[in-house]
Formats: sequence, structure tokens, C-alpha cells
Amino acid sequence: MKKMAMFLIIGLCFGTANAGVIHDLQIGEMYTEGDWILVEGAVVTASAYYGVAIAEEPYGPGNSVWVYLGSEHGILVGDLVNCYGVYEEYYDLTEINVKDYEPDSFFDVFSTGPVPPPIAVSAGDIMTDPEPFESSIVLLPDGFIVTEMLSYGEWTADTYSSRTTIHFDDFWFDETVLDVGICAQNATGMWTYSYGAFKLEPFADGFPIDDCWINNETITFGAIKAMYR
Repeated sequence: MKKMAMFLIIGLCFGTANAGVIHDLQIGEMYTEGDWILVEGAVVTASAYYGVAIAEEPYGPGNSVWVYLGSEHGILVGDLVNCYGVYEEYYDLTEINVKDYEPDSFFDVFSTGPVPPPIAVSAGDIMTDPEPFESSIVLLPDGFIVTEMLSYGEWTADTYSSRTTIHFDDFWFDETVLDVGICAQNATGMWTYSYGAFKLEPFADGFPIDDCWINNETITFGAIKAMYR
């Protein structure tokens, strides 16, 4: 999701393939919607039925992007790929659209490799500047308490200490095991943007339920009461 000056780049996606194409797309604002994007040697970090997240070295904020492949693509986490498609903002989510531009586009698996670890970032920091983490796999080490169960498998949870609210969605995680007041040790999944909000798509084991704990040095009695208002 970004606002960019409109300018034309002809052939640049080929010339900079080894110089951080995804970073140039997500952070550098070097591309305009409709440009063809070539990414070489990326690793698949998450896979859903309609697409995948890919990342390129050095595997930090701004180095991941969503790729739309359509259904039944068969791509697995850890696949090493070359990707060629069109840059689009799908309801403000930055993506490379491969499916709708076949046969000129492609998404080729050439090997498999290790998957980079999640980016560790606090809930407070990611909400302060959420956009660079779009489509990244992140670990939020904060303890969470569920504050609201929403429709369509979504929920919100607050961190114990900073009272930061994170929006969650259920693509991989079974939200039926949750209820208001349930706690989790941390959260791991793909950071994304949809329906007007940044949110985390936790993996199947990415919202580990735990007994609620309270750090007496950082949370007051008033804060405890506020959890249940």
C-alpha cells in the first residue's frame, strides 16, 4: 500500500533484478502500477490457495511481497522461484499479479532452500510503521489477551504491557478455539493489509494459547480492569 509519483520505467525490472527489486517496489517507490516486475531467486515464505508471499535477501522489512497465482498453484514454502508479473495495488495491498497476465507472466520453481526466520518486531513498533512489513513473516513477541471476536473469522487482541491493539485474521489459524479473555504467549504469521486495516494472519500454531500472566511492575490495577470493560 503506497502513494507514488507517476513515472515510467522501461525495462528497469530486468536491470535491477539483483539489486533488491522487491525493496525497490515496497520501499523505494521505483515502480508505477502496471509495470512488469521481474524477481529472481526469491524464497516462498507463506502459501495460501490463491497466492504466496516471497522474500529476497537480506530478508528484512520491505523485502517481501504478495504474488497472486490463482487457485491450486501447488507452490510450497521453501520453494526458490523466479517471478515475472504486473505490479498492482489490490485494495491497497502491494502485489505482483501473475495469474491474470498469462502466458506472458511466469512463476517458476527452480530449487528449494531454507526459509528465513520471522522478523522479530514488537506490536508497538509494527503499528507505528506497519507498511514496510507488508507480506513479511513476523514474530510479535508480546503477550496478548483477546479483546474482541469479530465477524468473518477475525479478532483483536491487546498486548499486556503497551496496550497495543493488533487485528488478526483466520486464514491459517482456527479462531473457533478463541474467546474474549483468552491469552497467547506471542504471535507469528504473515503481516498483511485488507479491508482498510493492517493485520496479522497467524500460522496454524502462530497464536499459542497460554495462561494469562500479569507483569506487576508494568500493569496497574486500573489496566487490569480496563481489559474487561
